[in-house]
Amino acid sequence: MSANTRTTRGQGCRRWSPGIAALAVALGSGAFAQVVSVPAAHLNHAEGSIAYAPQGDQEWHDVEPRRLLKRGDRLWTDRGSRAEVQAGGHALRMNDQTQLILENVGETATQLSLTQGSIAATVTRVNPGDSFEIGTPNLAFRARQPGDYRIDVDTKKGVTRVVVLSGSAVVYGEKGEALEVRNGQRLTFRDRNLTRLLQPAFAATDDFDRWAGARKRGEPTVRMPIVAAAPEKPIPNTITRGKDIVISGSAASLKPPAPHAKAAAPVAPAIAQPAALAQPAPKVMPSSPPTLRVAAPVLPPAASLQSAALPAAPAPQPQPQAAPRPQAAAQAQAQAQAAREQQRLAQQRAEEERQAAAARVEQERRAAAAARAEQDRRAFAAAEARRADERRRVAARRAEEERRQVAARREQEHRHQLALKRAEEEKQKKLALARHAAEEKRLAALRKLEQQQKVAAEVARRQHLARLQEQARREEQSAQVRRAETARRAEEDRREELARRTEQARREEEARREEQARREDYERRQRALAEQVRREQARRDEDVWLRQQQPPAYQPVRPQPMGVPARRIS
Repeated sequence: MSANTRTTRGQGCRRWSPGIAALAVALGSGAFAQVVSVPAAHLNHAEGSIAYAPQGDQEWHDVEPRRLLKRGDRLWTDRGSRAEVQAGGHALRMNDQTQLILENVGETATQLSLTQGSIAATVTRVNPGDSFEIGTPNLAFRARQPGDYRIDVDTKKGVTRVVVLSGSAVVYGEKGEALEVRNGQRLTFRDRNLTRLLQPAFAATDDFDRWAGARKRGEPTVRMPIVAAAPEKPIPNTITRGKDIVISGSAASLKPPAPHAKAAAPVAPAIAQPAALAQPAPKVMPSSPPTLRVAAPVLPPAASLQSAALPAAPAPQPQPQAAPRPQAAAQAQAQAQAAREQQRLAQQRAEEERQAAAARVEQERRAAAAARAEQDRRAFAAAEARRADERRRVAARRAEEERRQVAARREQEHRHQLALKRAEEEKQKKLALARHAAEEKRLAALRKLEQQQKVAAEVARRQHLARLQEQARREEQSAQVRRAETARRAEEDRREELARRTEQARREEEARREEQARREDYERRQRALAEQVRREQARRDEDVWLRQQQPPAYQPVRPQPMGVPARRIS
């Protein structure tokens, strides 16, 4: 389903597209002079099958280029497919079997989630306040400077690879760990605490890097199904000049030789090539007779192996021969047979020693191969350039020599037919002028028709952009209405909640006041009761005191015990 028939609900940024702005100013038309905004995120290029799912939708839908994308959309590239997304002015190039989620896309903030696959990002700007972030299952990636970055998420191994081709970035762990990744670094992380693996992330350059570079330079790229069906091109060998060794013959000839066949050349042991220079596996072509193509390993020259193994065997000195005699013929033949046998044995021993020396040299080369791998990779490009330059020079010299020979033959032929060709040339000139005039008229008509087609295509494109802009404006208006309705409902709910809380506070205040009045009345009654009790006690005490002041009519006196003064008993 195309982008014209499906609802995108994408938001546009407030920037002018340079090409549209220039055309609008040049045409000066009221219809084309409107501000046409470029969407904040859209599918710019697709190769193969690309699917997307809106936020909250569990179904995947096919998507075509120029599709507007919005926050929460998910993108998926099938096997053998690739895509390029423009988000916030940055370019995001997706490899096959990659899932990308647009968390937030705006003029100043671009936040993405990469759950599977590989992505090559070209960050165009990082101004103060801007942010470009990519979240993965292991870490969070943030670009600090404009540049080119690549992130790979391997779900099978549970690792995330980060490559900074240019620029600078920072990766963050789950608990706030931070690590700066500078230009040229290639790091592999496991877990969520930035645990680094001490192994190379991947090869220096693969097919996805070359595709992303071609897209960045604006070069045309082929569709991915064709690329997936084509065989992988092997890396050229430094000794065989990138050519394969072709062994032709019957199926029986491809079997290993018998144990007694020792006359063949020594076979060098397998060489441990580094990951960047690994050769593809040998392939058997299904032709008749069958042909086996294998990549030749990098070996030192045979002469150096022989010189390192043994000194050259001395050649047999020629013996002066006397006149042949009949009785010495058998003896001479026996001596020659013995000499040939000794020479064969010597050659066999030299061959075995040469093989042993070759094995020793190969072991030493294996030990030094790891140290020379980086130097070989650097020298490979220079050597290839020199060889290509040499081939161009040889081809130019051969072409120049052939041109000179052809020119000499033509000059010789022209000398014999000069008179006849002059008239023919004049006639051909006139015919050529007539054809040239007719061709000019035809080209002028074609240019006019092409210009009209371009104008019609531009008008159709502008109308399409205007429809997309109008659709985005209507969606924005409906979104604003929904937001306003939501805000109004929220305000009404807030006012009702405030009134309810106010009424509840008033009721609580009245209850508190009534409780306070009850407490004050109770305390007042208690104080009055206590005052009444106090007055009655004072009255009783006063009556007692008055009775004590009056002398009694009869006062009995008790006997005073020893040491105790007499007391009056009332």
